Formats: sequence, C-alpha cells, structure tokens
Amino acid sequence: MNELKRKKLNVMLENFILKQSSELLTRASMGWIYALSYDKKFLIQNFELKKTYKKDLKKKNKWFKQKKSSKNFDLFKELQELDTIKGRWEYIKKINLLRNLPIFMDSFESENDKIAIQLAREFLSSNEKLNILVLGAGCCGLFFANNLKKKLGQLVNILVCENRVQKSRIIEPYSRNWLTNLPKFLFNKKVDTDVTKVFDWFSNGDYIGVKLNMIEILLLESCKNKDIKFLFKEDPYDDLIKEPEIDLIVDATAGKVHEYYPNHKEKNILLKIPTNKKNDYLEFFLKETKNYHYPFFLNKQIINYHFKIVGIKENLLASITEYINNNNHDNIFYVWVGKLIKELNEILIIINIKEESLEIFYHLLKKKIPIEKFEQFIEKIKSKVDYRIIKLVKIILKTKTKDDEIYLEPPFSFSPRIKLFNKNLPKFYNKIIIPIGDSYYTGNAKVGNGLGMHLLYIDELAKTIKECF
Repeated sequence: MNELKRKKLNVMLENFILKQSSELLTRASMGWIYALSYDKKFLIQNFELKKTYKKDLKKKNKWFKQKKSSKNFDLFKELQELDTIKGRWEYIKKINLLRNLPIFMDSFESENDKIAIQLAREFLSSNEKLNILVLGAGCCGLFFANNLKKKLGQLVNILVCENRVQKSRIIEPYSRNWLTNLPKFLFNKKVDTDVTKVFDWFSNGDYIGVKLNMIEILLLESCKNKDIKFLFKEDPYDDLIKEPEIDLIVDATAGKVHEYYPNHKEKNILLKIPTNKKNDYLEFFLKETKNYHYPFFLNKQIINYHFKIVGIKENLLASITEYINNNNHDNIFYVWVGKLIKELNEILIIINIKEESLEIFYHLLKKKIPIEKFEQFIEKIKSKVDYRIIKLVKIILKTKTKDDEIYLEPPFSFSPRIKLFNKNLPKFYNKIIIPIGDSYYTGNAKVGNGLGMHLLYIDELAKTIKECF
C-alpha cells in the first residue's frame, strides 16, 4: 500500500475507533452491571486467588505424533458427502480431537521458523496491496480475516498468526466446546457461504447455535480456501512486525499483547452510569493495570468465578429446571437452552463459585472431566462446596443416559477490562494496532455483550477499511 493510501487509512481508522469508543464502553458496562445486580453474592474479595491457582490450569504443550493424512483434505467437502445431519454434526465434533489433519497446519508447513518468517514477510511486502497482520486465530481474528477478504478480495494480503501451538507449524485444536447464541445476520453475506451453509444445517430459526470451536474450525478452513495465509509458532512475532510494508496490525489475542499498547494518560477514571431511577447513577472507578482499565465498585474490583456443565441433552431440561427454579435465590445457576435443531440441541449450565470453594474446583477441574468422574469426589467434597451443586449433579446423573457425554469444564473468571485510547491510536513499530474482541473489552456470557457485539464491531471496522479502496 502506498504512503498516501496508508495515511488516509490511518485517519479513517482513528476517526472510526474514537467515534466508537463511547458506544463500546456502554456495551462493556452491561456486563459489570449484571454482575453487581445478579451475581453480587459471588463477587470475589481476594484477587490474589486468580494468581495463586492460575498456574494449576496452565496447559502443558504435548506433541502428538502425526498420522498420515491427505493434503487435499477439505472440511466442507467431507461434510457434504455425509448423508445425515446427525452424521455431519458428529463428524465436525470430532475434528478438533484428531489433531493430525492438514487443517491444523500453517501455510509454511515444511519450513523452519526462520524461513517461515522470511516467507511471511515477503507475503506482506506488496506495495500495491493492503498488508494486514492479524495476531490471534480465534473466532474474532478469523471472522475479521474472512470478512475483510470477502470485501476486498485480491486488494488485500492477510496473514494470521497464532502462538497457541502443538509445535511450530501446527496449531492446537480449538477447545471451547460451548454453545453459542448468535443471530445469523452476523454471518450472512459477511463470511464465505460455505460457512453459513453449515450453520443452516444445524441451526433452529434465526440463530446460530453451533459450538464455538465448530465456528472456529469452519472459519479456519474457509480462510485457507480464500488464500488467507497462516503462521503458527510459539515465539513472539516482533521480527515479522518490523516488516516495513505492513499497513495495519489487528490484535485478536484476548489481551495477550498488552505490552504493545502505551499507558493511558488517566490512570483512574470516574464513570457514572445512569440507572432506571431518575437522577440516580452507578459510580465505577476504572483503574489501569498493564494498559487496560478494570472496573471497581465501592473500591472493590468486579470479579467472579464460574464453571460450566456442557453436553446436557435437551430432554433433561424439565428435571433440571424444576430443581433450579426452586433453589436459585442468589443466581448460583444460569441455564442456557441452545438454538440447535431438536435432535441435536443441548443445555449449558454456568455455575457461580463461592470464594471459599475456589481452591477445590481449581484442583478438581484442571481440565474438563466427565460428570461420572466428578461423582467419585462427591463424598470427599460435599461438606466444602455449596450443597446445591452436588444435588444438581446427582439429578443429572440420575436422568442422563449412558450414551450422554456430559462434562464439567475448568473454572474461568469474569474479570472485566477495557482498552481506553488516548487521542491517537496506539502504534507498535510505527504501525497502528487495533484491538478486537476480548482485546478491546471482555464481555459477560450471561448478558450477551461479548462475541455477538464484537462481531458487529468487527464488521463495521472492515467496512471502514473497505472505504479506502
């Protein structure tokens, strides 16, 4: 991209981001207000707990020997050849368990890191095209790449980097086996039709109910088919970022590159949010840590912890809701009924964890475990955790079939933060860097201000970039 167009792009992006910042702050605050209103009994007082037990969840990267598989593998063709919707669903569920498919390999699969970086820099060195480096190959990074490539086609070169790898050249399979609740309009005409066609097979009505790791694997395959390049390696990408012809860096790492951003000029910011009452406000202090601002209320940081029970078939809903409706005065349980077709649909349960039980759940749920395995620990822990959790697990065990695959997933926190900008957009090696998804702000799964709203913002960002061409 020539210098004149690059300056024009920078001005347009700066105007767009600063114009959107107030709206995104409002969206982010929806999650904070929900936590204060409904999950207040489970807000954590001791923030150090997160640091103490986080290391227990740290994934140890293990290399699994690759089996031979065809380089001509095409996920969409494989799915199309299956006769039944149920068969297609089971197949796509298993993709992220195989680990040995070409879909998990980057665009430089036979090269060492040094040569791969050199080839990646050459790919992003065109003076005639827009050269974009996307950091992070999760849902938001892949959606941005797919969306912008659909809008600009041959006018743009996009390289997506990811350091969550099995080893160099091979990405870790996607693990977030979570139901989604995303309107179809977020994807229709915005990403490749191969992706939306698969959504239509499984979805009920106007919503996409497929699991998050399914969306990610479909977008990854679609991006590869659209000649978007990928580089998978564990080390930082500073040597690549220095490439002078890169026009824009997009941060989709969920905040993992916070050091790329400058400090904000205001370390502590008072934010008043109106309530439904006349002349009444909730007052939050936004305090900066590692270049992000975290909301505090009454001088306490907003943070609480949960775990999920996933894979519950919809036919268990009646017995589960009967118990929860009578034992949920403090909102310990949050039940989400999926949006899949009847034969596939599932329930997801998010369970709040009390501070005194955090150590127990971190120890037991270092990785996801079958509900049957958790049953083995009930006698040992029943006096130390909320009795309602034990009772709910027993109800599920009593009503499930032997074929149901129900799991308890590791604890996760709602520790909201937001990236606030000074007058000018941040730059890294003199290149504008734009955060998207959780790199901009973290949403609350219970209130719906996360992924869906991130995708809306990303589409508007892509439209703004297109206006330069």
